[in-house]
Amino acid sequence: LCAASKMTKLSAVLIGLAVASVSAFTAPAASSLFGLRPSASLTSSSTAVGAYPDVLVVGPSMLQLVVAKHLSQRSDFTPMVVAPQKTIDSYQKLVNDPSGTILKDALIGLPEESDGMVPGTFKGVVFTAEDPVLNGAILEKILSWKGFAPGFKCVVCAPISEFVNKEKKANWMPILNNDRKEEEQWRTFVDSVRGFDFASFNGCEGCFVRHGSLLGGGTDGADELNDLGLDEAAYKMSLEQYRDLRERSFDRYRLGAQILSGDAVNRQPPDQKDKEKKFISKEEDREAFCASGGYPEQDRTNRHTLASLAVHILNNGVAGDFEVDRGMKVEKEITVLSKCVSAIPGQEEWAQLISNPGPAQWPDPEKYVPQEKVEE
Repeated sequence: LCAASKMTKLSAVLIGLAVASVSAFTAPAASSLFGLRPSASLTSSSTAVGAYPDVLVVGPSMLQLVVAKHLSQRSDFTPMVVAPQKTIDSYQKLVNDPSGTILKDALIGLPEESDGMVPGTFKGVVFTAEDPVLNGAILEKILSWKGFAPGFKCVVCAPISEFVNKEKKANWMPILNNDRKEEEQWRTFVDSVRGFDFASFNGCEGCFVRHGSLLGGGTDGADELNDLGLDEAAYKMSLEQYRDLRERSFDRYRLGAQILSGDAVNRQPPDQKDKEKKFISKEEDREAFCASGGYPEQDRTNRHTLASLAVHILNNGVAGDFEVDRGMKVEKEITVLSKCVSAIPGQEEWAQLISNPGPAQWPDPEKYVPQEKVEE
């Protein structure tokens, strides 16, 4: 009984630590984020030093930070993070930004002229929430904001409707399981986005970007992630066994992209695994095969990949005819999934992927040559 009591206490402590580490990403009440009250800046206005921000990044989520970092490092835009105060405070430990530029203009509400905002100067907005905290009313309130320039771009991110093998989120716990309710909230949000006439908001160019289960977003991968990734602590925000290894594997091996029309997955051929076992005898070789050569993900997406796509859309928009139900008002709906390439797509590759959407090919294991044979 004594041993059981100790284990119970230990479990309680571990759960408490996990809850504390992810509570910043718990869905807040929508009214607390975009209520009709003055915004509050964390620091003095950036008009004193450097350019004032020109893109809103709306969260809260880990994706929000990754998008803000990509905008800061890979574009001429200056991001403004909008999230609850509690979340912004927690971001200080995760952002991996010694210069302090990413969060210096963070706000808990929409900026006002008293914050230094000049009406008609913001060029875009990215909605990045990983929990279903947004709704049509919030989107309408934000898109109606006077800070946006004519023809501004809007990227709305939301998960795909159906998963092949849905990953649990980093903050998922059995005692807090709310999956069924969240699925219904996402469906309601998706319906509202699809019914949105983005162009009616000052000529806004809107794009609905669907993504798979989100993983990665740190620095444990290619050198290019050093300036784009979050702190090491981002890999350790879950009690789920081996979760950090899966997160790291996405940053090491799964930075490539697939662009699909509409809301879609890339289902593995029914005989793919059987063929891999038949033609690749060693388990370690099969693991290497599945982590290289553009091996596609069915329903998972690296946060870095999604963030890079958002930057591309803000810069270039989305050209092409996508499979969107013509009864819907949303003009563009695309899905981004990862594939096994250890580099984030560049602007030319993004343009090619968007111009020619479709699932990545599943590689033929019969043609796979193990590394030791290549070296021979």
